[in-house]
Amino acid sequence: MQKNEGCEGMKIEVHDDCEWSNSFYVFEMKPSDGTKYSVHVSPANYGGLYVIVNEKSTWRWHGNGDVKFLCGNNNKYTEKAVIRIMTYHDARMAQLAEEGFE
Repeated sequence: MQKNEGCEGMKIEVHDDCEWSNSFYVFEMKPSDGTKYSVHVSPANYGGLYVIVNEKSTWRWHGNGDVKFLCGNNNKYTEKAVIRIMTYHDARMAQLAEEGFE
């Protein structure tokens, strides 16, 4: 597990497995109302990534802020959190690819 304090406005814990796009994040927005988010990211069958938030809502991410609500609890705060963590996820995956998963 890695902890990253470097992403502005978020405190993030990263739990990786060996697959390229599978990741698990625990974070809260800063400033925050106290809501903590747990997010599981996994490849979607027909493109993009599934984003499962707090086991209460599912979204599909296609990059560059393109997120679609699929099911569960839908609200603007969760959508904002999904966009922020997935922007971080994409940047992190790009960095890992550049470093060759060192």
